[in-house]
Amino acid sequence: MSELAKLGLIVGGLLIVGYGSLVAAPGTVRKWLRMFPRSKAMAWMLAAVDLVWAGKLLYAAPLGRFDTLKPMIYVLAPVAVILVGFFVDELLAPRALGGLFLLLAAPMLDIARWHASPLRLVITVLAYGMVIEGMILVVCPYQFRKWLERLLGSDRHCRVCGGFGCALGILILVLSLTVY
Repeated sequence: MSELAKLGLIVGGLLIVGYGSLVAAPGTVRKWLRMFPRSKAMAWMLAAVDLVWAGKLLYAAPLGRFDTLKPMIYVLAPVAVILVGFFVDELLAPRALGGLFLLLAAPMLDIARWHASPLRLVITVLAYGMVIEGMILVVCPYQFRKWLERLLGSDRHCRVCGGFGCALGILILVLSLTVY
């Protein structure tokens, strides 16, 4: 099984579980999503994941004459988590989710880049969509709530959006099992 097939199974499974919850319990999911932007616990957790991952990437990057400062990343990453949690707490959860989307896209694109099938572009387009959504969430986190109200305003809208998301997840799973 190729790396792209493994990635497709993970992404497709996550899409089906996430969007399937919109189909199965739209009221509960909508209630949880409305609380998400102000959730301190989710904000701290996502910000910690983002900053640790960014620190790991920074440590692996060639910094030229600043390479001697790399050991400080082990100290600065946890300090950055605490500082961001205290000073950027306004709508931090959507911002951190956007940062996670930005970080997740790079490995997806690296895995899809060298696959021979032109259907790898499904994963590529999904990754670039995540980048665009991530940039919007980092810069304009209030858009999260606006999108929710527009897309998930009623149980019917939730189920329709969930159905489209599940269909995308099933497509990626089928591609992973047959093409990738």
